[in-house]
Amino acid sequence: MEDIQFENEVDNKVFDIIVVGAGVAGSAFAYSLGKAGKRVLCIERDLSEPDRIVGELMQPGGVKALRELGMEDCLDGIDSSLVFGYGIFKQGKGTKLSYPKDSNGAIINGFSFHHGRFIQKLRLKASSCENVFMVEGTVSSLIEEDGIIKGVTYIESKKKDTSNNENKENSDENNSSNNNNNTTGTNKDIINEVRAPLTVVCDGCFSNLRKALVPENQPLLTSTFVGLIIKGVQLPFQCHGHVFLVDPAPILMYRIGSDEIRVLVDIPFKCPPNSELKEYLETVTAPQLPESLRESFLYALRNSPLKKMPNSRLPPNPTPKPGVLMIGDSWNMRHPLTGSGMTVCLSDCVILSKLITQSQPSINFTDRVSMEKLLQKFTTQRKPLASTLNVLAGALYKVFSASNEHLRKACLGYLSLGGEFSAGPVALLSGLKPKPHILAMHFFAVAFYGVIKNIFPFPTPARIRRCFQILCAASDIVVPLLRSEGVLKYIQNICIILRLTK
Repeated sequence: MEDIQFENEVDNKVFDIIVVGAGVAGSAFAYSLGKAGKRVLCIERDLSEPDRIVGELMQPGGVKALRELGMEDCLDGIDSSLVFGYGIFKQGKGTKLSYPKDSNGAIINGFSFHHGRFIQKLRLKASSCENVFMVEGTVSSLIEEDGIIKGVTYIESKKKDTSNNENKENSDENNSSNNNNNTTGTNKDIINEVRAPLTVVCDGCFSNLRKALVPENQPLLTSTFVGLIIKGVQLPFQCHGHVFLVDPAPILMYRIGSDEIRVLVDIPFKCPPNSELKEYLETVTAPQLPESLRESFLYALRNSPLKKMPNSRLPPNPTPKPGVLMIGDSWNMRHPLTGSGMTVCLSDCVILSKLITQSQPSINFTDRVSMEKLLQKFTTQRKPLASTLNVLAGALYKVFSASNEHLRKACLGYLSLGGEFSAGPVALLSGLKPKPHILAMHFFAVAFYGVIKNIFPFPTPARIRRCFQILCAASDIVVPLLRSEGVLKYIQNICIILRLTK
């Protein structure tokens, strides 16, 4: 793949916006603003191709947002696979769920791919914009004066690149610097200080700057994904993601290359050392997989290293300081079972870039009132999609876990009914129907489906008690999620009044 052009020096350059991080959110946001005429400095710790086991499946809503940003071509040339929906399996029985159809009758699709290849295409696209300047370095701190974020301090990478865009260099010769770019340190560390009216933090789930901005809002670890790649096999449903409802937590599979299938095993407890983990996967997980996939899974388990990724939940909490915003996983996370992370962050990029570039008059990012208005508009516009996908991810993960067996059976039975019973939830999952109240309707419909299945044909005290337990379990799952997102308070209150949850 073509090398990414990055800047060795940022002296004598004036920037409108600093973007911290060049992952999905950072690259997309930098490109969107650069294309709109804003001069953007994007600082990324490591511009080499990342090797991660998440951020590999993009729902149709994410593809739509990528198209709006003008970056859909980043899905080309990376051996990506079409995704037309999901298959859900339990004890050998499968249910096929397809995405909605477009106005022409064709099934809308998502994509799955190698995360690193996609990231490099995004970075190349962003760095090709004449207004976007890529720098490889580690942001160590934010520059704060009188409660306002003025820029960042970063440690410059030691790599040198001679392929810088000459047009970018020439365009800066006549610029006077408003940046206080001090270069200090030893010949080991070159520390730079750069300033701009707005700093956008999108440095991922392991954000270095989150504690400085929202110390009270830290990720809650829910589980760990253990990743493998299996080869030489076909999944039951072509061009579909697959969820296997095994004990104690679900397994996710999807194609990321012509002959590569990603396997993600969810570990809902403290992840043991690799030797114990391999034994667990071989003795507990493998026997629950379909025979057609079991041998390939065991071969990969014995012959390739295990990759781990913590799964965390982080509700969005607005940054209180002028001059700075947060987007992406540094600000908002949900369980990756539903593959909705990129959809949320790309949609956020679309919304925020429009608010910034189309605002008349231009926003004063250092003014507290102006920033509060911007944040209010941003959170209001993002809430339908983000809250729907955040709640859906948390709820599905809980429902698909073995600890909620009655709900798990009810959910699979409900989706197997077909028609709107499956089309509605899949439309929500796709990111194309951002309606929290529709999500709540289907969620409680699943619970009542479970009640009906358990109470008939002969209601008994034991069955009635079990039905009440199902409703309580459903409420205990969804109410905290709704509360953390600040949506559907009337449903929260109804559940509390009926004593279904606390």
